[in-house]
Amino acid sequence: MPRSARAPKLETRTNRLKLPVAGKPVFVRVIPGVSLGYRRTATAGSWVVRVAERDSGTWTKRIAMADDLSESDGETILTFWEAQERAKAAAQGDEAGTKRGIPLTVQRAAEAYWTSLEARSSRTAYDARLRLKRIFLPRFGESRIEDLTRRQLEAWRDGLVRTDGDAERRRRSQDTANRVLSIVKACLNHAVGDPANRLTDDSAWRLVRPFQGVARAREVHFTVPEMLRLLEAASSPAFRDLLTAGFLTGARYGELCACEVRHFDLARETLNVPRGKTGPRTVILQPEAVAFFARVAGTRAKGEPLLKRPDGEGWKQSDQQRPMKEAVAKAGLDLEGTFYALRHSYISRAIEAEMPLTVLAENCGTSVRMIEKTYAKVLADKRREFIVRSAPRLFAA
Repeated sequence: MPRSARAPKLETRTNRLKLPVAGKPVFVRVIPGVSLGYRRTATAGSWVVRVAERDSGTWTKRIAMADDLSESDGETILTFWEAQERAKAAAQGDEAGTKRGIPLTVQRAAEAYWTSLEARSSRTAYDARLRLKRIFLPRFGESRIEDLTRRQLEAWRDGLVRTDGDAERRRRSQDTANRVLSIVKACLNHAVGDPANRLTDDSAWRLVRPFQGVARAREVHFTVPEMLRLLEAASSPAFRDLLTAGFLTGARYGELCACEVRHFDLARETLNVPRGKTGPRTVILQPEAVAFFARVAGTRAKGEPLLKRPDGEGWKQSDQQRPMKEAVAKAGLDLEGTFYALRHSYISRAIEAEMPLTVLAENCGTSVRMIEKTYAKVLADKRREFIVRSAPRLFAA
């Protein structure tokens, strides 16, 4: 059996903790073609193995935590000498009795995550794929997951922030960074959750915190007179119908796009949304909405899109953006208004009309907690009205 290699700087925790914190490991060769590395972090460091192979180049893999702060347990926390033996075993392909496969890169983990998401929600999978490909994978796609460090990820997160002196643009960029960070964490946690990947340490991304206090509730919503102006400014009768459907149901754009004629139930006065952010649900319609959908559906075939574009095809992703911007500008409304503002308007008007929050949440496919958080201002105004109108009086005539 080969003798153990010596490395005074790495052999004891005292000497290791004198090393500067750095993302690049300090290596010592243990046998020809195999080196043991120590990566110094702000807390306990970690051991990595680097192997040079003739046919596939060099690969590096994290093998355990170092016994910097805790005693060795022989498995996840190892001494310098134990780490050498683990490195040799990993290089020979028989670590823990298994054969080393293709390195698990962030790119491969992301592809597995997309496949999993697709089975649950194609819209969510599309959004995650788009954001990761554009913002995260160009920098980290070829990295092995176990080689990621907290410092790297925090530097990437901070690099997404606008620093041109505009406070609002800075806030928005921080909010966007938080959204992408949540997708990154979900992707990497998905990889850790698969036992076949044999990943045990998630601290590199778990300890990366999102920016605080940068989320802002969507504040644009339309009153009924404003909505009538918006309908008047619509570029076509087809788009006017789409706007009307959004305002009368509070449904999300993607949910309305998914509806076919068969999903409108005239007898029960409902719209059965086949899929959405929170899954399928039944939307109870008020009389005006029933009459509207009865006109739109007419006697068309059940498999046709319930709402059509001017060319007769169903509405697709992002089709609404340009005509919405044009209509908002023409109607003289807040230019920040998007199609989502129709949902915001529905919920705001329903709260003002004193619809019970549990009924409202169920009809809109959300939670009471989310409504209380997002529509706190509307609820506060109504709360005062309730108290003024209903609280006990002592001296009133």
